[in-house]
Parts: sequence; C-alpha cells; structure tokens
Amino acid sequence: MENSRPHITWKRRTRREIQKARRTVILGVGNKTRGDDAAGIVCSGKLKKSLRGKARSRLKISLGYESPESLTGEIRKFDPDLVLILDAAVGPHRPGAVFLVEKDRIPDEGFSTHKLSLALFVRYLEESIGCKVMVLGIQPETIGFNVRTNELSDPVKKSVNTLAEFLSKTLAKKYRI
Repeated sequence: MENSRPHITWKRRTRREIQKARRTVILGVGNKTRGDDAAGIVCSGKLKKSLRGKARSRLKISLGYESPESLTGEIRKFDPDLVLILDAAVGPHRPGAVFLVEKDRIPDEGFSTHKLSLALFVRYLEESIGCKVMVLGIQPETIGFNVRTNELSDPVKKSVNTLAEFLSKTLAKKYRI
C-alpha cells in the first residue's frame, strides 16, 4: 500500500543526513531524451544554477546522466560523507511522488537506463569511499524515446521544482550560503 505521506519520511531523513555531512555530493542521473527519466538531471541542473559557485569546498553538484560511474574518480577525490543520488524511479506511488529508494530494493540487474547497475554503483561508493549514499526517486509518468516525451510530464516537472527548492534551502542553511 502506498504511503499517503511519503514526503515526510524523505524530507526528514534527507535533511538529517545533510546536516550530519561535512561534505555532500548531489548527483543527478538519467537520460534527458527519455521523458521523465530526466528528472534527476533536471533537478541537479536547477540546483547547480541556484547554488552556482557556492560552498565548492563542501558541496559538489554533478550530472551523471546514464553513466554516473564515470564520475567515480571525481567523487572519490572530493571525499564526501554523503552522496545524494537523484533519479527517476518506479515505485508504488503516483506520478511525481518523491521518495527514498531503499538500497536493498534497487535491482541488481534487468532493464535500466544506466550503463552500470545503480545498486552496484551505490555499493561501490559506500565501500570504496566510506560515505553514506541515499537515492531520492521521482516516480515517472512517462519514459520513452519519442519526441513527445522528450520533456518532463507536468506532475514530474512540479516535483522536480519542489525537490530543487527543498534541497537548495536545506543545503544553503547547512553550508551557510
């Protein structure tokens, strides 16, 4: 059964982990040509613009597209305590819902828009860097390759804006920017 108030859990847990972290990486992943699959990239892009050049020594915002593993060296060099991955994720939620994707629920194989399994990438970051990794999912309405779906659906666009605003305020408060 769908949690009728999933935002309370993800907001509280995300805020708590950001407050505990000395250094944070925000990593948007997805495919910008597949409709709502671009949600994580669009959200990270908005954050990058709103927090441009601020707290660079303690905050890094990156776009991993469909190959976030290509940023592993950059993430390792930054040495974060927290990596927050933003991605479109299918769950038992309404389109546009934001929710924490529990690591044990990320499929290890099967169909994915990522070149490397996200589950493997999360495990690699945690084990090799020793950081906490959280995945915030945004429930897609549409994911496809046709021209009509190259933009975010209305519910996902609204949630991306809400998530970017929440993260911008939370990060600005934490890092005094």
